[in-house]
Amino acid sequence: MKLSEGITEGSGHLNEDGWGFVGESGNVEAAWVFDGVTGINGVNVLPGGSDARWLVESAHGHLLLLAAQHLSLQEILASLVNHLIADWQAVSGGISLPADYDPPAACLTLVKRYAEGWKGLRLGDSCLMTRSSARGHHVAAASPNNVFDHWLAREAKKRRDLGIPDTTALLAEFRPQLVAGRRKRNRPDGYSILEASPAALNMPEIIDIGSPEAMLLCTDGFYRAVDHYDLYTDDNLMAACEAEGGLAKVLKEVRAVEASDPSCEKYLRFKPADDATAVMIKS
Repeated sequence: MKLSEGITEGSGHLNEDGWGFVGESGNVEAAWVFDGVTGINGVNVLPGGSDARWLVESAHGHLLLLAAQHLSLQEILASLVNHLIADWQAVSGGISLPADYDPPAACLTLVKRYAEGWKGLRLGDSCLMTRSSARGHHVAAASPNNVFDHWLAREAKKRRDLGIPDTTALLAEFRPQLVAGRRKRNRPDGYSILEASPAALNMPEIIDIGSPEAMLLCTDGFYRAVDHYDLYTDDNLMAACEAEGGLAKVLKEVRAVEASDPSCEKYLRFKPADDATAVMIKS
């Protein structure tokens, strides 16, 4: 399969998303997208601009090597986590961390080609969409954390109505709830996520893709075109992204909606915009 298009764009001064692939652009062996989890510590302590960005950059570097090897997805994840644990120990050794420090994490969606067909791995709420003549469309997008996200968006709207529009202020106010939610990382009553901890191996989603004609990997900031803004359905988002320049077109439309609703009144959400990344691979 060929790399049709890849795009990533931050929503502010720093982009905590990322994407990559191994192989040639005309013969992709594996591809992935990252969505760094917004920090709630008040201050970043790691290099790279933000703690989440540090994790994404470290994991990306390791995947460039690991995803090219003849390893199962579970083996790739196990090795990736071991490398991240070592990276974390090396970088944090001389840093005095707050007692309630929230470690960096990221959503990861990875696809890799095997002799028996393509397989996917998913941690967090980034999206994997596939199309094949044999199986039709398949979408992996829902996250158990969506209930909390929707509650947070509603509460944020109440605060904005009272004149508290700043996302930083909202993060500070809701930090206890955010901390409680993040304690559910990689637990059966919570959600999967990539972090520098053996817990990241607890519950990855493994998907048997088979022989698709097209695959779209995207972060939730890009998928807002479907689940927040109703610009597309799953099926016609896939069709739009398969067209030449389709990812750039969809992202431009997403940004236009966000610019028209900066106070998050028409489209209920916690923050006005999010980092957005997408990769399209097709035969």
